[in-house]
Order: sequence, then C-alpha cells, then structure tokens
Amino acid sequence: MKMFRLFKLVALAGLLLPVAARGGESPARILAVTVTTGYRHGSINTAEPVLEQLGRETGLFHVDFLRMPPNRPAQPRRPRRGRDTSDEQWAAIETEFKQAQQEFRTADQPWQEELKRQFAVAFAAESLAQFDGVMFVSTTGELPIPDLGAFLEWIEAGHAFIGMHAASDTLKSSDAYVEMIGGHFAGHPWNAGGEHGFVNHEPDHRVAAMFPERFRWKDEIYQYDPRYKPENVRVLLSIDMAASTPKLPWHVPVAWVRDYGRGRVFYTNLGHNDATWKDATFQKHLGEGIAWSLGRFDAPAKANPEVQAAEYLRSVVAAAAAATAADHDTLRAKADAKIAADPAWAVGLRPRLLALRTMKPEEVQAALAKLMAEIEQ
Repeated sequence: MKMFRLFKLVALAGLLLPVAARGGESPARILAVTVTTGYRHGSINTAEPVLEQLGRETGLFHVDFLRMPPNRPAQPRRPRRGRDTSDEQWAAIETEFKQAQQEFRTADQPWQEELKRQFAVAFAAESLAQFDGVMFVSTTGELPIPDLGAFLEWIEAGHAFIGMHAASDTLKSSDAYVEMIGGHFAGHPWNAGGEHGFVNHEPDHRVAAMFPERFRWKDEIYQYDPRYKPENVRVLLSIDMAASTPKLPWHVPVAWVRDYGRGRVFYTNLGHNDATWKDATFQKHLGEGIAWSLGRFDAPAKANPEVQAAEYLRSVVAAAAAATAADHDTLRAKADAKIAADPAWAVGLRPRLLALRTMKPEEVQAALAKLMAEIEQ
C-alpha cells in the first residue's frame, strides 16, 4: 500500500530485553499513525525513527507508518491587530484574511480527500487484520477514521492500542474514543520548558519500573477534561504537585494502562520534547508499555481509583499550603494518616475536589480552608 512507508526490520539484541524472541513469538506488526489535523508537534519527526529503531533493537515489532500526505497547501496565518491599526485598516485586513481562508479551503480539498482515502484503506477491516496493534503518535484533531466504532471493536477483540502524548488531544468529538484512551486534553499548565516533579505509584510495575519513586522530568504535561474517569484506568505515573509549578488542586495522571475488552491500552503523556524521545529511560518505558499492550507479558491493569484519590488529595494539600501559611509537610502527614486509616474517605471527597475546577478564586480559597480543617480534625 503506497500510503505506508514500511520499514523492513531485523530483530537484534538491543537496549531492552528481546521480549518477542524470549517468548518464541515473531515480531508484532504495528500501524503507527502520525497524522495531525490540529497542532503538529515537531517531535513527531524525532519519534518516527526512534520507534523504528526501538522495534528493530528489541525484536518486538515491525512498524508501518501512516503519515501526512505530501504537498498540502499552506494555510494562511491569522493576522494580529497592531496597536496603531485603525478600525478601517483592520476591517480590510480581516476581509483579506477571510478571502485567503476560503481560497485555502478550496485548494486544500484534494489533499483532504487523499487523507480520507488513505484512512479508508488503512482502517478497513482487511487492513486492520494484518496488524497486532495501532499507535497514535502525538496525533491531534479529528482523524478521518471511516468507522470509529469498528476500530474500537477491533481493539476490544484483543488488539493493542498505544497512545503517546497528544493521542489524548485527538478525536475530541468522540466520547467513545475518549473513554477508550482514558481522557482528553484540557490544557497544559506544566509547559515544555519546565522541569516538573512526578510520582511513580508502582515502582515494581514493568511499565513504570525504569522511573524512581519520585523524579523530575522536563516535558509538557496535560490535564484532562471531565470525561476522565479514575475507575477506567490504572495510573502508574502522576504529577507530584508539591514538587511542581503551578500547584493546582487536582490530580494530574501522566501514564496509565487499562484492559479494554480483550484488548490492552497503554498511554503515556510524555513525549512533547525531542529530548524525551531520545532518552533511554523513556524508550524503555515505551518498549515495556508496547510489549505489555501486545500481551508479551502480564502486569496489573485493574483500575486504581483509591491511589488516584489519594494523589488528588495530596495535590489539594500542596495547592492549599502554597496559598496559605499552612505547613505542607505537617498537613500532608495528617492527610496521609487519614487516607491510610480509611482509603474510602479520599475517594468520597472526589466530587468536592472536582468542583474546585469550576469555582471562582474566592470560592476556591473558602473550599480549600474547609478541606484543610477537615484534614486537621
């Protein structure tokens, strides 16, 4: 199929354990989608050869890439109004921009049709039957998958889905896709240039064992919209709010796994920065996540809402302590003691904690004070 650039790989010993060879299984075949219809991450150009190398050196998988069709017309850039621009001048600029947009849409139509054609071929039942799993590599926007329901059923039937970074900023209109992957992008207060703190909830889990229990990492980290459901996923990594800026009073999961019918889903939010893709620890994280999703080994995937609820409360403590004169370590110790005595207590707080996200600043302060008083009891 000419829309794929297929890399012919040879299984070699490499950085990771040769999972496929150890199990006596042939390398899996994975479709890696790097198409974007929204924001496009520059790190995709780094990710593609890293994934090809990872598959080759582990002997775990061959990868076929579904890429952007070439020769897309240039999209006009939205103008910004200068300080000295008169209303009359701005009206003329806006009219010119609208005309350029219309011309772009007309010129772009053949490219859009080619994109739809390629997705129609790649996601047809007879094409998916050739693959063991699908990766969304920082995909964004509304991908033209011809039958999304059939694709999700394909995963449920026992196949792998691997999502990296902006895979959770994809297919926003589909609640079913968001439910499958686990959550949808709702901003990134923790930007790519910052070094943020993280907590590893399961240092013995193979998909997370390469990270320390607490560590720092430079990358862009997403928060998720209300469709995120803690009962759907097993979170392995989260932001350590006490060690990050800004300190916001909610849980921010970073990497998770889940069973999806007979299929397996692995998602990691890491991967915005080029340096992340080049990092051996991240590559190990990817390799083990891919191997688990392909069923090369078993590891816990049952949802851990109690763990997530505890981390949610710790984030509230960090934000509250930063906003008041309260001592963080003392308050955190008291919160941890109450969680240890009754894990259901933190789970039961979730509706109140979620409400913080839509409150006015003065309402947040009052709610935080009330929560701190409850922790102090």
